[in-house]
Amino acid sequence: MEKQEKQDNANTNSVLSSFSTRNDESDTNDNELTLHNNLEKIDKRIADQISVNSETLEETTEDPKDPKHWPRKKKNYILFITSLAGMIAPLSSTIFYPSVTNIERDLKTSQVLANGLIGVYVFFMGVAPLGWAAYSDAFHTRRNVYLASFTMYIIGCVICGLSKNIWLLLVMRSLQACGSSAVLSIGAGTISDVFYSLERGRAYGIFYLGPLIGPVIGPVIGGYVTDYLGWRWILWILTIIGGLTLALIFFSLPETFAHSNLPNPNNTTSNSRHHKGFSPISPLRLLKYPNMSLIVTYISIIFAVIYVQNTLAAPSFTNIYHVSESTIGLIFLSSGSGYLIGSFFGGKWSDYVLAESKKRNKGVGYPEMRINSVWFGCFILSVSYICYGWFLKARLHIAFPITVMFTGGFGVITVFNSVSTYLVDAFPGRSASAIAVNNLMRSLAATLITFISVPFENAVGTGLIYTIMICISTIGVLCLVIVSRKGRYWRERIDNEINE
Repeated sequence: MEKQEKQDNANTNSVLSSFSTRNDESDTNDNELTLHNNLEKIDKRIADQISVNSETLEETTEDPKDPKHWPRKKKNYILFITSLAGMIAPLSSTIFYPSVTNIERDLKTSQVLANGLIGVYVFFMGVAPLGWAAYSDAFHTRRNVYLASFTMYIIGCVICGLSKNIWLLLVMRSLQACGSSAVLSIGAGTISDVFYSLERGRAYGIFYLGPLIGPVIGPVIGGYVTDYLGWRWILWILTIIGGLTLALIFFSLPETFAHSNLPNPNNTTSNSRHHKGFSPISPLRLLKYPNMSLIVTYISIIFAVIYVQNTLAAPSFTNIYHVSESTIGLIFLSSGSGYLIGSFFGGKWSDYVLAESKKRNKGVGYPEMRINSVWFGCFILSVSYICYGWFLKARLHIAFPITVMFTGGFGVITVFNSVSTYLVDAFPGRSASAIAVNNLMRSLAATLITFISVPFENAVGTGLIYTIMICISTIGVLCLVIVSRKGRYWRERIDNEINE
């Protein structure tokens, strides 16, 4: 038995050694996918020992401290914590929806300033991750960012709960957003640190469950808490949730960045990067790369479509179907359920399409193959939102718009999962910055459309507004097509610029 293990290890080392003599590749992810394919061809027992899905991988690798080589249970636990933390930012945003009127009355302020509590939060939820991501990528830490950001979030929650005027509440809501939003970009970096490319679609799908559950349960919780306990209790509940999350991170979440960028045996250049100084706006430089700017263009357009629906759903259902505010909160469970189911399906579908595309390409895989998984979701969401607008316009039975809210949410998250995972794969070492830029641009689009959606609907009508938005999204689909064709070439140029 001992002799057999030595022979297995010798075979494994021989395989890995043979890979190290191959020509350098410009993209770490390409090497990784090719490595997986070659491992499938060796003896199954050896492949099981060094496969990324193996529980005993750490025993057969040269550096067990590399997070990608950690046991499966540990990696899944890290994924659970980051997903849980990712729920807090959107939860803190949507939980205020039912209480805006009460805050307006209690603080004796205007409706514009009261609604600003939501707009300010969305804006800083998009801007703040730039600084967190730049700090994380510059100083090679995820854990410290989590700890600092949630401490900031808790302070913001406490002062919000004690606020006696709208101006202090607005400022502290901004602080809340800055603190809670870090995980939206850093979480993607953690996934990049811990999981291999072939695993990231599923992992990102699970990670996104947290940020998706938050908007689903937020309005429901906010409505009942406001009715029975008062709007300030929303802040105390968020403080408790933030405190428990901070304790969980402090005691059980390890640092994942420290060993995530180890030299690749097939690549002598991709990790030879010099340490750069911290600049909060440095992630914005990624927008000069076409495969970043084109992807972000499509995501921003679709996010604008989502916020048109989120902004107009309450008055639309109230005016057309005469439902109560509590019922409206329950109606949002439809799109939320689509998000949740689409997150499970989208992650597996994305990984499946990547694996199949790799097989058809003689075992050579690259991140742009993952984009081929978005076309199904693009079609579903386009049809769903067009139907949603015209169903409301025609005043069909309430079941019809609720049903297409579900399918629209399903299509949206299927697309988001694939393109977000692509950004993680396409910008190794700067995945947090890539996702931060993505979050910024889509948040800006959401903030803008929130202010203009009502006059826009008044000008063109309920049915036509969604048709126009989907027609605009066609431009974004063309952007995805271009990236799927030219993205690999652009990525190679990016790596050459970075390494120089």
